[in-house]
Amino acid sequence: LEPIIKDFLPNLCLVDTTCVSEKANPKRHVLSAINRGSYYIRLFDKYGRLIAFAGTYPVGISPSLNKEYRQIISDSDGNLYHQVSVSLHTLDRQDWGYFQVGRSFKDFEDYLKTVRLVLTLGMPISLILVGSASWCLAGLAMKPIYQSYKQIQQFTADAAHELRTPLAATQATIESALLIPHLAEKDARDILETIERQNRRLTKLVADLLLLTRIDRQTVQIPHQKCCLNDIVSDLVEEFTPLGIASQLTIISDVRVQNQLEVFGDSDQLYRLVSNLIINAIQYTPAEGKVTVILDSSDRNAIIQVQDTGIGIDLTEHSRIFDRFYRVNSDRSRRTGGSGLGLAIAKAIAQTHQGTIHIQSQVGVGSTLTIKMLKIVTHS
Repeated sequence: LEPIIKDFLPNLCLVDTTCVSEKANPKRHVLSAINRGSYYIRLFDKYGRLIAFAGTYPVGISPSLNKEYRQIISDSDGNLYHQVSVSLHTLDRQDWGYFQVGRSFKDFEDYLKTVRLVLTLGMPISLILVGSASWCLAGLAMKPIYQSYKQIQQFTADAAHELRTPLAATQATIESALLIPHLAEKDARDILETIERQNRRLTKLVADLLLLTRIDRQTVQIPHQKCCLNDIVSDLVEEFTPLGIASQLTIISDVRVQNQLEVFGDSDQLYRLVSNLIINAIQYTPAEGKVTVILDSSDRNAIIQVQDTGIGIDLTEHSRIFDRFYRVNSDRSRRTGGSGLGLAIAKAIAQTHQGTIHIQSQVGVGSTLTIKMLKIVTHS
């Protein structure tokens, strides 16, 4: 072997010689072409005799020459090696010997074992996590849809029930009249008045449902005009005072602003909004009670409050009083002709005017419904 071979392979060891590894010198760095843990090199003469080797020589590999160019072999421990054999020649193209290099697959197999372990454990865990996350996200996404479906289902059932009541009353009245062979004029008039009353109730209910549908579909156009809340409050208090007297109630206004308080919107709908709250307060306030309509303002908002000394509403029902067809006291609502749509319409109108409405109530003390809308600020 030429001395230059030692320069290329400093760890090369000749057969039948004792090879002593150099002690590690921290001040010297030796770069070897062979990683002893993964590779080995063998040199054979042209007769197939082993001359030298480098690297970690695998135990159990045959020392005899196998001229096959590429092959997979294993040692005594079952570790696989990829071995490549090439022939060596002199400068004049004479056969000199053979060069073999082998690489251990152990690190690759260890890596594959790690990958298999990760896949074996990771895939089920990943599938479980992805499935659980998907289930949770699907549940969150479906929750508002399911809630809407439940509301539509409840609304349909309530609407059918409310429509059936006046229709059934009208049908019963007509059937009773048909059973009378000779109907007196006074009886006929009473029957017609009953039918007219039920028809009026039915017409109002259908009109309210159509209004809510239009508002939900945003087909109600809100004109961009100024509406004076002072005039609306004073007109409503004046209009409902006779009804309050008939119900033995006191209806008053409390205007806490010095100037005219104006907002943009539809005066007819705002009139309907406040009147629904006043009607609701009258229906649920016993005799000798009081209903107060308060007009106030803050820095940005116009505030209308309808305050009563009625029966009050339990805290658990505050979140539902604006639902359609919901009644706190169903029996009393039916006696007063309520359909449970008044507050739902009030909330819808407030929202179309970019306003809010909320309730404060205590059982046995009374309730206060507060409307807030953006006011028109005038600069002097």
